[in-house]
Formats: sequence, structure tokens, C-alpha cells
Amino acid sequence: MTAGNKAISLMSCIALAGLLAALPGRSAAATANGPGHLGLVLEGAFEAGGDNVARVFYRNGDTQNIRAGQGGTLSIGAHYQLAGSPLDFSATVGYKLVRTSDYGSDLGIDRVVFKFVGSYALGSGWWIDAGPVLHTDTRFNGDGFVPDIKFDDAVGGTVGVGWRWIGLTYTNIRYHSPLTGSLDASNGGLSFTWKF
Repeated sequence: MTAGNKAISLMSCIALAGLLAALPGRSAAATANGPGHLGLVLEGAFEAGGDNVARVFYRNGDTQNIRAGQGGTLSIGAHYQLAGSPLDFSATVGYKLVRTSDYGSDLGIDRVVFKFVGSYALGSGWWIDAGPVLHTDTRFNGDGFVPDIKFDDAVGGTVGVGWRWIGLTYTNIRYHSPLTGSLDASNGGLSFTWKF
């Protein structure tokens, strides 16, 4: 897939996320005392932070840093809302990537993100959540300009707070490779979560 196609695909996903934002989110609190609810989770996130992996220099004099924790994520998974309880558990798998602003290049970082969180409804649509994350198949693509880097699998933790389908998140995680040693890939971000 070319960088242009990836950009178009990412823009399509962002547009889909915008359409989903118009849908009413499922309340985090259980609505009945019957059996719990098993449903679908769709999630998008934009995150920034972490150590600098590469600095890109453009002909016009501009520069851009590619940071280990930076990127946009699209995820899908399942959640289980306990009956009569403010607790909801979800498991998602997603794809996170960051690219340079030059769409003629594939320079950037890709990874697969597994996330397992427990959410607690605070009332009036507010919630908090926390749980472990696994980043696997994490690769820096140097696109022929600099060496490619394959990072080891990394385990970290994430916490979040939000209202209805929008939240603020913080993830603490580190990446390691023989070429770079240990890098801080921790990040903060904005998440959009729809539970059905």
C-alpha cells in the first residue's frame, strides 16, 4: 500500500469515526438487573509523546519529529457490562501508526495494540478506566533514508477519564531494540469509544 493510499484510508477511517460520533453512546452503567450485556466496542485515538525516534528535515527548512508514543489508533473489540453494576470490561485490538507530513514517504512507526481495561461509571455519563496494554510488531520504517528498527514486544498500563464516548488517556510504556536501547513511548491522548 502506498503512502497516498494509507493517507486516504486513514482519512476514510477518521470520517467514519466522525459519523459514529453522532450516534448515541451506550451508557456505562447497567440498565437492568438481568444478565450482563456483551457487545461490540469501536475505538479511535490520537496520542502524542515519548522519546524522539527520528527527526525529518524538509527542503523548505521545516523539521518534524517522530516520537515513539505518537500516532493514531483504530481498534475493535468486545465489552461485557456486569448486570446491576457500574463495572464494564473491554478487550480491543487495534492498529496504531504515525507518518511524516510528506505523503511521498512511508517514514514512520507502525504497531498492533492489544488493550484490556475495566471501566467504572461515576454517574451522569462520566467514567474512569484502567488496565494493561500490549504493543507488538512495533516497527520503525526508515523508508531507505535511515535504518529500519524492529522493537521488542512491550507491556504497559493505561488510565483514562471521560464523558460518554470521549475521553482523555495516559499510557505508560517503553520500547526496546538493540539499535536504540530503551525508549520512553509513554503518551497522552484523546480517545473516542463507542460501546454497543
